[in-house]
Order: sequence, then C-alpha cells, then structure tokens
Amino acid sequence: MKKLVYICIVAIAAIFYNCEDAPSLTVPPADYVSFETNEATALVALDGTGEITLNVYATRVQGSDLVLGLQVSEASSASAASYSIPTSITIPSGSNEAAFTVSLIDEEISNAGESLILNMVNDSDNGTLVGEPIEISLIRDCPSELEGDWVYTDGNQKSVTIEKTGSTTYTVSGDNFFGTDYAFNISDTCNEITVTGGEIADSFGLAVSGNGTYDSTTGELTIFYSVEGNLDNREMTLVRQ
Repeated sequence: MKKLVYICIVAIAAIFYNCEDAPSLTVPPADYVSFETNEATALVALDGTGEITLNVYATRVQGSDLVLGLQVSEASSASAASYSIPTSITIPSGSNEAAFTVSLIDEEISNAGESLILNMVNDSDNGTLVGEPIEISLIRDCPSELEGDWVYTDGNQKSVTIEKTGSTTYTVSGDNFFGTDYAFNISDTCNEITVTGGEIADSFGLAVSGNGTYDSTTGELTIFYSVEGNLDNREMTLVRQ
C-alpha cells in the first residue's frame, strides 16, 4: 500500500513539473527567413550586363513590414565593380515572401567566373532568425560556334570534325599526332579553350589535358595537348575547311 501511494505522489509531481517547464502555447515560435536556395548561377553578357532575381521566404505571414539587411561576404571573389545589390530586403505586411534583383556588369569577371556570396542580416531585436548565405556564380556569357569541319595545319594535317555537346562544350574527332582517331573533349569560355577529357582517358586510363585559344579574327583554333606518357603540350592548330 505504501509503495502504491509513493508511485502516485511521484506521478503527480512529474505532471506538475512538466506543466511548469513546458513552453507556453501562447508564445509563437521565432520567425525564420531564408533565401530560396543556397546556390545560383547568373550569366553576364561578354562586355555587357546581366541580372538575377532571387526570392526570400519567411515561415509566417508578417503582421508588419519585416526589413532585413543584405551584405556581401568577404569570401566573395567578385569585384564590387561587377555587381549592384540593394542594401535591404523587405517582406511586406500580409506576406511571407519578397524578391530582390542583383544587377551585373562584365567588369573584372574572369573567364573562370567569380562568386558573389550574400548574407541576410537582422539588426533588430524582433527575434527573427536568418538562414544560410547564398552563393551566386557569375559566368561570362559568350557565344561559341566551333562545330563543323576543320583541318590541322601542322602535325599529320588530318581533317577532323568538331561536334557540339553543350552550349560551350565540344568533341574533336581526333588530334594531329596519332594515326588512329582518338576523340577528345574541349570547352570554350570566351575563346579560351580547355581540354576536359577524351577517348584515350576513357578507354586506356591515360590522363589528357590541355588549353588553347580561338582567334575569331584569323579563324584559327590552337590547342596545346598532353597525353600521359605520349604527348606533352603538343601544339595543334586547326582552321575551318
């Protein structure tokens, strides 16, 4: 009997303790605002401009305007000359979302691209929490039209075909050294060429690499091509047939 009474007392005490320590259901949870994504890509026309519009979302519809600051992270590689952003974002009363636009210009953007990292900042004491930063990749948008029939002016002077595999990526049907046609892949970023892979790497496991340029004035495509154990920075020059 004493044991039963003891169990009842412990149970009643636990109920009172839990009620006193439990959060009040009348206190709303902290609001939370985040970018729609953590990563985005923005194209900037060669010697021109571009823009990207991004959304932010709050967990609740706002009873009054919610203003959050917008700052550029020091981890960004983009020059301040290449972008323009608003200093703040306002989610209006009666809504849980807002949008802002980043304006871009092709100033000090390398062909390798740049990163622009933005943070939302809450300088008020309203308890609103903000999410992770967003990283915007700034990519120079250059037209690339290398597909067609070409011939090497050096080496074995082989005729080859360049086929387009993406907006700026291609497959060249062969090099100017091997008798067998071993295709290799290239990318073209504003007339800067990079060898990205190829049949020799895929079939024989030998690393391929290289870089080069396309001269839109002369029409020459020059590639310096390396194949592990076979070619080291071999110059190959192509002209259209």
